[in-house]
Formats: sequence, C-alpha cells, structure tokens
Amino acid sequence: MDAILLAAGLSKRMGRQKLLLPFGNKTVLETVIDNLRGAGIEKIHAVISREVAAALSNLPPCVETRVNEAPERGQSSSLAIGLEMLGESGDFLIMLGDLPLAASEAIAALARRFDALPPEKTLLAPCRAGIFGHPMFYRAVWRERFRGAQGDAGGRKIVTQYEHEIERIEAPDCHFKDMDTPEEYEERVRQAISGANVRGESII
Repeated sequence: MDAILLAAGLSKRMGRQKLLLPFGNKTVLETVIDNLRGAGIEKIHAVISREVAAALSNLPPCVETRVNEAPERGQSSSLAIGLEMLGESGDFLIMLGDLPLAASEAIAALARRFDALPPEKTLLAPCRAGIFGHPMFYRAVWRERFRGAQGDAGGRKIVTQYEHEIERIEAPDCHFKDMDTPEEYEERVRQAISGANVRGESII
C-alpha cells in the first residue's frame, strides 16, 4: 500500500517548523516516516514545504517528495499534489506529518482492520467523539472523489458525503495526538520518553 504524507504546513502556531524539531535522535517528520515504513508501507509520497525539503535531503529511497509551493492554499492543495504522486496505484492511506506517536505497530493494526473491511465499506478511520484520527485508509475509489477538495476542510467535507461507507473504529490516543503549539510538542516528547521507558527502550 502507498501512503500520502501531508507535511507542508506552515507551523504558524508553533512559531518554527515543527516537522524539523528533534524527536529522540531524529526529527518529527523522520520519526513519522520510520513509523510508516515499520508498518510495512512500501511507498511514501510526501508533500513537504520548501523549508523541510532544504533540511531533509537524505530521506529513504521509498520516500518520494514534492514541494507544495503555496501551502497557504490549505491542506487540500497538498492532498491534490499527493494524489498526483499516487498515479494509478490502488488503495492508499493518508497520514499527517505531525503525528510522531503513531507507532508502527499501531499503524499496522489499522492496516489489518482495513484489509478485512466488507465490500460496502471503503474507508477505515480511527474516530473518537466525532473527531477523525490518522492515518486513514482508503479504497482506490477515493482518489477521484478527493480531486475536488478545496481549502483545509475540503477533504473532510467529501468524506462526510459517503458516511455509509466509513468504518469508524476505536483506536489508541497516538492516532489523535498531533502537535500545533510548543506546549503540545513538549507533551508529545514527554509521552514518547515515557512510553519508551515502559518498554525498556531509549529514544534519546
């Protein structure tokens, strides 16, 4: 399965490029990429900002990158670029670049649930109190449906038009813990360290 990785945000609330912040011995974005690879994702189509492209020039060969030159148009502009990068491949997932706590095992568990969807369901989404988490998994039919998305909410509006095709599932907190502010970033780092300590690992 291929992944679209949306990572061209301007990080206005963070005050600096959040995807380049350290997360253990990597950056936030490198951690997300490693988590996707660890879950068995074969190809990652990453839509990034010019700043991130300049800073991360040695990403793994399975990561194809393209710069969104006008991310102020909203997340849908990055989604459109990612859909172009997908080409004619089949099912896909969409992941956000600021979800470093969504570990490989958790993503792989969602992928297994997606593989087992009945034919009438075409979208698998972690969901809590009406809020979607990520990654979200899509059948190939969604590539065309998303092409008309506009702004930051365009993709979500299209999703709600196909409510009967959505399989919502309970999922761990890690799928909902993005980070937009310095306080959220610090909390995610603490959570990562705490989780690593529980597992007897070190991320620093």
